[in-house]
Amino acid sequence: MTHQIRRGACVLALFASAVTTVSLVGVQTASAGVANVTFSIGNPGTGGLADIDAYYGGCGGNSPDGSGYDGSYNWNSAGQFSNANPSVFVGLNPTQVPNPGLGCGGAGLSLVRLELYPEGIWYDPWVGNAGGAHSQREAAKDGAGFANFGVVPLPTVGVDGGFRITGDIVSSSAVPNNRVEVILFQIECIPPDVCVQPKVTGTGAKVGAFTYSKSKGNQWTGGVGWPGHYLAFVTDTQTGRKVQGYMELAPGQVQTIDLDASCFGLYLCVYMSGAPGAAPPGGFHPLTPTRILDSRSNIGITGVMTPGDGRSSSGNGYTRRATLLNHQLKVTGVAGIPAAGVSAVLLNVTAIASSSGGFLSAYPRPPATDALGGIFADQATFGVIPGTSNLNFALGEITPNLVLVKVGAGGTIRFNYSGFAGMHVLADVAGYFDTSAALTAPGGLGFTGIPPVRLMDTRNGIGDTIGRFHPGDNRALLVAGTKGIPANAKSVVVNITSAYAPLGGYVTAYPDGEALPIASNLNVFAGGTRANSAVVKVGTNGKIRLAAFESDMDLIVDIFGYYSAGGGFTTIMDPVRVFDTRNGLHTTIGQLGPGESRNVQIGGLGGVPSGAKAVIVNITVTDPSAGGWLTLWPAGQPRPTVSTLNWFPGRTVPNMAIVAVGANGQLSIYNDSGNAGVIVDVFGYVI
Repeated sequence: MTHQIRRGACVLALFASAVTTVSLVGVQTASAGVANVTFSIGNPGTGGLADIDAYYGGCGGNSPDGSGYDGSYNWNSAGQFSNANPSVFVGLNPTQVPNPGLGCGGAGLSLVRLELYPEGIWYDPWVGNAGGAHSQREAAKDGAGFANFGVVPLPTVGVDGGFRITGDIVSSSAVPNNRVEVILFQIECIPPDVCVQPKVTGTGAKVGAFTYSKSKGNQWTGGVGWPGHYLAFVTDTQTGRKVQGYMELAPGQVQTIDLDASCFGLYLCVYMSGAPGAAPPGGFHPLTPTRILDSRSNIGITGVMTPGDGRSSSGNGYTRRATLLNHQLKVTGVAGIPAAGVSAVLLNVTAIASSSGGFLSAYPRPPATDALGGIFADQATFGVIPGTSNLNFALGEITPNLVLVKVGAGGTIRFNYSGFAGMHVLADVAGYFDTSAALTAPGGLGFTGIPPVRLMDTRNGIGDTIGRFHPGDNRALLVAGTKGIPANAKSVVVNITSAYAPLGGYVTAYPDGEALPIASNLNVFAGGTRANSAVVKVGTNGKIRLAAFESDMDLIVDIFGYYSAGGGFTTIMDPVRVFDTRNGLHTTIGQLGPGESRNVQIGGLGGVPSGAKAVIVNITVTDPSAGGWLTLWPAGQPRPTVSTLNWFPGRTVPNMAIVAVGANGQLSIYNDSGNAGVIVDVFGYVI
């Protein structure tokens, strides 16, 4: 047991309100210089220790023993109190505190805080059936009888909801005993939050569970507590990172502490020391495509997405909460993605018929910052909006793009929609990247890039002899054991292009041998050519399937690499711009002309190491003078007969690519026709 809880953790905002500086309001004193704090222990067990922390007109005073407490009392199995240290707390009868406080002038008692430890100085939160409790009362809020706490219960296993709090610790590195320190205080929540509220005594005192503990192996404990809303302080003693945040705890619902994750996996936190660490390299886990966001059906997000990133200046807390949730998506613990040990998710995101045009960015939900109010302010996670985008779309278009998104605080991601009217958004998950933690690393796959090659082209019979797809056509395509892809490939990186479609429609790519999922990879543009990348899990006999809907169309499939038990692991980055013809960033200023090729330096820039074997990039064509297409491939190799991006005149069009890096850490870009600006953002790399 330790006495470091008091002001080091500073729960002066206990029960969701900041401490008010007040003057004395009618405290009954037992004799000159002391005040009675009245309480008894509802379930004393074999005994314990009660520490009392007092404030005097807003002054914390000087503790007689230097612990920060103004009184310390043992209780026995009968609930009787005795002075725990009479040589220090001189002249204090059981449950008394000095009044006025030492070093506070003549200010009278204004606030009292109790901390109760079962078993006293021998309290070990890992054992026993009872846990610690705390309560706080103040004159300004609770009136003249504020120092009377009544009968104070201790959380006890099996009694009034009491349960043992034990959770997992996930990390890419070893977790020796005592690496993680946790301090928990159960507090009340304020609308629009909903939670199990703390216990209330007969005198109106609110009592919450609390503990201080150190980890054992890959587990942490909160001792014995009650279901509810907890203020948490979590410290990784190995890295020095410390966060303050919230946990919602209940039987079967205990927070996993992920030492590689933002906020250690907590939904809302502020960093008291350190900052989120870089994502460790990890393997890819392909999934059968699953829709986790469809605002049309209130899946993931309710209703049309409104412009902005979810911040709101409304004076109504419910409105602010609804606006925040309208731009936020939980991506861990759903659709086969683990709840922890995940660095990023791979999504196909689709903007549905925007009524204004614009762009959409997806990025990790950030921690709160003290500068914006910390965890006690619901707008404190809204800082600078990232300067990169994932989707660009015109008025009325249905536009998809493959998106790699780093997982943010609480396993969530955020969307910023730049437009002037609401639109619907879809997201289908294709897989996730692990952090190499033991919990999620098994089965993680590495990437191997190949010189891009065409697998199928219904226009000329490559890989298919049937010809154009008709609505409802569903065909298998061999992708493993051919064109340089080994038979043991588990997932493939392809670029799917539709051409000569008279109507709008869509294409779904999925593993052969599995049921057709409710998902899409490519939305077909009537009368035009459109491409979109896809990472598709390989099915039976080394095949994937392609299903076309709502229009006739030709389909072209180019392959750029594969995931297997070999290959390199992926490191996820915050997006970094490495090439921009508009301002001459790492290139000659000015658009690419027709038939022009340029090299893009990747290795050694923006945090990408010089030895990177492949990169994940978002490549965007902007302000093109004519329709055309672009090819991206490893520098130093012959230009392949494939395409990466197709566009119409004047349109800004993005596409994600996962491609091998060529000579001198470079990629090559070829523009087929017209003049076009080109932007390249890096999202990750493979070593």
